[in-house]
Amino acid sequence: MQKSDMLESLINYYADGNKAKFSAQIGVKPQTVSAWISRNTFDAETLYAKCANISADWLLNRGEGEMIKMNNSATANGDGSVAVSGNNNSHVVAGGETTLLQERIKYLEDILKEKERLIRVYEKMMERK
Repeated sequence: MQKSDMLESLINYYADGNKAKFSAQIGVKPQTVSAWISRNTFDAETLYAKCANISADWLLNRGEGEMIKMNNSATANGDGSVAVSGNNNSHVVAGGETTLLQERIKYLEDILKEKERLIRVYEKMMERK
């Protein structure tokens, strides 16, 4: 996927196709976004920092995979159960504080693995330059 196509997808998702609105959301001038599109480039760091839930994989891998990353979270309920929810799922896990901690540890481990993988991808990209 071309970077200009990726940028158009972001504009459509985050600002309903409005380039000026998208520019304001990410803190750049509308001319900057237009230049990115015409030059088939963008500032990946800015997009990652300003676009909520954007997948770094998607940004770094030329639009491959899902544009929006899944966010999972665990919340303790008053009855000792744990509600685990994400972008596309939601369920309750029986247990109590132990289950909550196990879910949280798993979640943090997954985040750590993903960040380590992204660092490796970024390092490979930097080696190619």
